[in-house]
Amino acid sequence: MTGPWLGGAELFLPVSFAGFALFGVVVGAQGVLWAPLMTALALGPGAFGSAQLLAPLVAMGFLLTAGPLTARMGKKTAALAGLGLLAASLAALARAGGLGGLLAALALQGAGVGLLETALNGAVLDWEDATGRRVMNVMHAAFSGGAVGGAFGAGVVLEHGGYYGSVLVVLAAGCLALAAGIPPVRYPSTRAPAGRMGRSLRALARQPALLALAGLAVLGIVGESVANTWSVIYLTEQGASLLVGGAAFALFNGAMATGRLANARLVAAIGPRGSLLASGAGLVLSGAALVAPSPVGVAVAGFVLLGLAVAGIIPTVLSAAAEAARGDSGTVAGGVLAVAYGGFVVAPPLVGWLAELFSLQGALVSVGASGLGVLWLARRIP
Repeated sequence: MTGPWLGGAELFLPVSFAGFALFGVVVGAQGVLWAPLMTALALGPGAFGSAQLLAPLVAMGFLLTAGPLTARMGKKTAALAGLGLLAASLAALARAGGLGGLLAALALQGAGVGLLETALNGAVLDWEDATGRRVMNVMHAAFSGGAVGGAFGAGVVLEHGGYYGSVLVVLAAGCLALAAGIPPVRYPSTRAPAGRMGRSLRALARQPALLALAGLAVLGIVGESVANTWSVIYLTEQGASLLVGGAAFALFNGAMATGRLANARLVAAIGPRGSLLASGAGLVLSGAALVAPSPVGVAVAGFVLLGLAVAGIIPTVLSAAAEAARGDSGTVAGGVLAVAYGGFVVAPPLVGWLAELFSLQGALVSVGASGLGVLWLARRIP
């Protein structure tokens, strides 16, 4: 294999894999830490869910400018900046003493996540374009596997009397440690055709296939964001301990990891549309399990099924979008993910305020509704 990025190229895949895995550890741990943090800050589900708007909104701003931004600074620099901001946000979250501190930490986190999402996904799309090999499902499986470890580890620490702030500080240190290993890595070159690197989201929106794929990404994110923010809170409301809630969230992410490893073969066998239709059906079934009056064990099974259902949506959408706009990975990854982050914007506050009005269990009807949307849109993918 040859290319202008050889020399540190052998480091690219393992370091990228580690980046996805660490990102997953942070998300998995935070999914468990939200419950004690919400209690410590004395916030209700409506206010807490509304605060969750800030990070994805800031991330969307960075993702929307991903094409020109990564063209100017490079994906390696974007990854380093993203890890630095993510570390700062975790440290700030550990010290948050009220709603203002929470919002400041979430704003920092949004900036870090936006840069890191663009750098990680865009660089892997470059590598796929350069080699003709497909590894996006494996990378996203690393994210889900990391989330398993993060969720289970955080649950064990809390169950044994640990402080959530200590976990956040350890996560911040992990981000800085990974950043220290990135400088020797040689990133693949973009090789975008002239005039295409800075293509705007408006230009991408002229392609109906990309619009449909972005819509599917939004609906996939809805299920994932519901689990990330509300699964442990919901299960503890049902009488489960934090350890059981953390284990359930770990199982959700383990199911995502398994689903993503299997999704590559599924796409090869039945195509992207078939994979997305299977995901939609799984979302409908998992939503039914979550909203039906049932023991905690059934709810845990519902979250496991939810993990399997959403597993393949984002990697399938990203690879399909890259095929539709070959050579412009920064704009593709950033543009599609920016639209997808609409799910993170809508779902947490929507579920939070529905929980205030009715119950958290009833609010989880959003999961099944997103599955119906996936089924409707997937049938319209060429």
